[in-house]
Amino acid sequence: MLRSIRFWLLLAAWICAFVQVVTFARVEAIGNIGFAIFALYLLLTLPFLRRDSILIVGFIVMLGLFFIRAVPDMETIMGAGRFVLIFAGLVPTMALVKSTALTMPSVRLSQNALANLPPEASSAGLQLAGHAFGGVINTGTFAMLSAALPQDSSFERRKLAAMAALRGMNGSAMWSPFFVAFAIGQSFNGAGAAWSAIGYGILVALLFTAISLPVFTPGLTLSIVKTSLNCLRPVMFRLLVVLFSVLGVALAFGLTALSAVVATMPVLVLIQIIRRSQFTGTILSDTRQSMRSMADDLVVISAAMILGWLVTRTGAISIILEFLPAETFPGWFALISTPVVMMLGSVVGIHPVITATVLLSLFSGSGSSSNPSLLMSSHLIGWAAGTMSSIASLSVITCTTLYRVPGRDLALGVNMVTALLLALGGGSLLAVINAAFY
Repeated sequence: MLRSIRFWLLLAAWICAFVQVVTFARVEAIGNIGFAIFALYLLLTLPFLRRDSILIVGFIVMLGLFFIRAVPDMETIMGAGRFVLIFAGLVPTMALVKSTALTMPSVRLSQNALANLPPEASSAGLQLAGHAFGGVINTGTFAMLSAALPQDSSFERRKLAAMAALRGMNGSAMWSPFFVAFAIGQSFNGAGAAWSAIGYGILVALLFTAISLPVFTPGLTLSIVKTSLNCLRPVMFRLLVVLFSVLGVALAFGLTALSAVVATMPVLVLIQIIRRSQFTGTILSDTRQSMRSMADDLVVISAAMILGWLVTRTGAISIILEFLPAETFPGWFALISTPVVMMLGSVVGIHPVITATVLLSLFSGSGSSSNPSLLMSSHLIGWAAGTMSSIASLSVITCTTLYRVPGRDLALGVNMVTALLLALGGGSLLAVINAAFY
């Protein structure tokens, strides 16, 4: 009974978030009602949280008690609520997108092409496909790629496939506006900086791919790369339509990336349902099932975002600065330490949402001499590296289940070294750009 109530509350909050976006938040009452509904959903979810989620939320609450010394007034609390309501729209929207994508014939064609790749091209193909699909459907990518792996695959092949999928999918977090990480970074650095960060993220992602592919695919040739890229041909046009639709709506109406995703993707899904109405039941059923299992993620994200909102709007950042030797940090220090600390924190089980909230609170605005776009990009690099190499990350947990490979083999092996080099190298590149051009 309670599970059903929570589902309908989340659905109602999703609708309020959608209406709030398409009306440009002009009707404040909708945001307030939506926040009240979403808050009730979160409260009813607390007794059912996993142990790791309880630890994360508890840590966030401790940070809040430490940094926020005075009880915020009601206007500030409602402002935080209207802000966090957007996540009640984003996470279910991405579940809807994933459910829709997995029914598309073009996606199945790509799956079949990946399944038929020769062994020497398998790792490269899965990493490239993971990157392309991950930019839109996030962790739903793992289910699609694992289905392309033969059922009788050896343990070693499953392990290599899972690590390739992790490098590809999580690497797309460096530029994709469809990740929660993008929304977190944008909330601290502003919409203008966030859009510029996409360009820097694409640059780092291209370099990461160009370096990692030959490292993990011995004997890599141009022919193998071409064969791997051909697997994406059936879906490439649709992926570009999605990306340019979101970007176009955001630029045309002055929306943030997060709001553009919430406003645009349900419309694109509706068009696809009209075109392929026979999959309507499957899409709705899968989306409902996903909405029932996303409670932990929503609670953690909401807690972190409320903390971030309050820290940046109540003067709490000054409390952080009291314990530090300088009020403004060098740009190079902020750009390198952000991804490295996020990555290392993830290895020991600290979720990137916690380290990101603290670091961006510290370095954004006048906290460092780094360019906001570059700081946003360094945060996205840290998120990609951290979620790639943490036993506690949803990505690693999902791959552990789908590929039947222990999480420690995926997170603490070669991928951990890869993630550290990505964080260090990516941050250093951004520091050079900051010094040269800003």
